[in-house]
Amino acid sequence: MPEVNWLRCFLFCIGAMSAVVIIARVHFIAASWWDVWPKCWKRKLVGNCSRKIPSWYYSFWSGRCKGFLYSGCGGNSNRFSSEGECQKLCTRRRKSREVCSLKPKAGVCEGFRPSWYYDAEHDRCRGFIYSGCNGNANRFQSCEKCMKMCSGNTDAKKICEKRTAAFRRNYNLGLQPNRNASLNSLANIFRG
Repeated sequence: MPEVNWLRCFLFCIGAMSAVVIIARVHFIAASWWDVWPKCWKRKLVGNCSRKIPSWYYSFWSGRCKGFLYSGCGGNSNRFSSEGECQKLCTRRRKSREVCSLKPKAGVCEGFRPSWYYDAEHDRCRGFIYSGCNGNANRFQSCEKCMKMCSGNTDAKKICEKRTAAFRRNYNLGLQPNRNASLNSLANIFRG
């Protein structure tokens, strides 16, 4: 996961007799993400046809995705078919991004708590066993909570059903992992 850098963007709106400087704090994550920002900065355009297609756009001023009815033609590229698609491309929650980029930490205690962590490199949540202490914030009670927080994928429930079933199957088989095993080997056992 690339490091999060803060970039202050200065947008200059020059009128006939005055200049207004608008300062916006923007999360800048990797060059490819920067390339899509112009799409997210565009104002909402409904278009000029008569259809009413439920769509989403990113509101730069509120910093969130909002719903609207697209007319079916015209408009611009700041239009998404789902809120999740809009959020994934245009919003970056600093805190969640930091949490989700942490390496999983099983801890050092004797507990055996099936948990989930976000694997930023592969954009998916994976099962692991948390010991009960000395972990970190990249730990979730369910695959679905992990996906919603870190992936922004709107199909979290569908994606997690299969992974959770495999994780539970392995857990119910009594696979008590060796406490000295590496976290990677635990992740391999409980991959969903």
